[in-house]
Amino acid sequence: MKNLILYCKSFRGDIDRFDVLLKSIVKHNKDNIPFYVSIPKKDEEGFAERIGDADVNIIFDEDVCSTVAEQSHFTQQLFKMEFYKLRISRYFFLMDSDMYFIKDFHITDFFCNDIPYMTMHECKDFLEYSHLVYGDSRAIGWFNSERIPIMELFGREGKAYDFSGSANLYASEVFERLYSEYCEPNNLTFLDLLQQCASENTWYGEYALAIGFKYFPCAPMFKTFHTK
Repeated sequence: MKNLILYCKSFRGDIDRFDVLLKSIVKHNKDNIPFYVSIPKKDEEGFAERIGDADVNIIFDEDVCSTVAEQSHFTQQLFKMEFYKLRISRYFFLMDSDMYFIKDFHITDFFCNDIPYMTMHECKDFLEYSHLVYGDSRAIGWFNSERIPIMELFGREGKAYDFSGSANLYASEVFERLYSEYCEPNNLTFLDLLQQCASENTWYGEYALAIGFKYFPCAPMFKTFHTK
């Protein structure tokens, strides 16, 4: 099992965006961190043409999660949560296709003394931005509705945190324990969790806190543009 990989969930509708991401990885991946992309098997030919001679490992969605065939934001979250079951790596840096690197990066950008960074912040920049644009507090309601129920479920008090930042470093151990220690005893699946709260980042982050997983908190590693 590898220690760290880059992982992107994509499909033919995002192939042009994926092409930009791939070129940026080829240029800036200075420690040659292995790169994996999962796609529907029917999209293999198109992605193989774009990848060419680049060092990319293609895996198929059907091998990650065989229960869902439709491509949507919701099902992409499920694929991301199920990825650990392939046992490819201890950690995976998960990216969407519409991302790209703008500077060199190394393994040390993801760890400090072998302890992983975890995106964990109060989302203040987005909440302020939304208030300025819309003139109301609708974003605060959305933020709390996705986070506080999971906080309460795992018995955590204190501030509500955002564990998302477009791209996130995940520990396979956290998802594995979430499934074996919480889902299985309660006869639940990851799909059930997402139907309860469609935020894989929040499930991951809150359970990492619940089990005392060791990490260093960090701000999002990528800048997110919230509007065109």
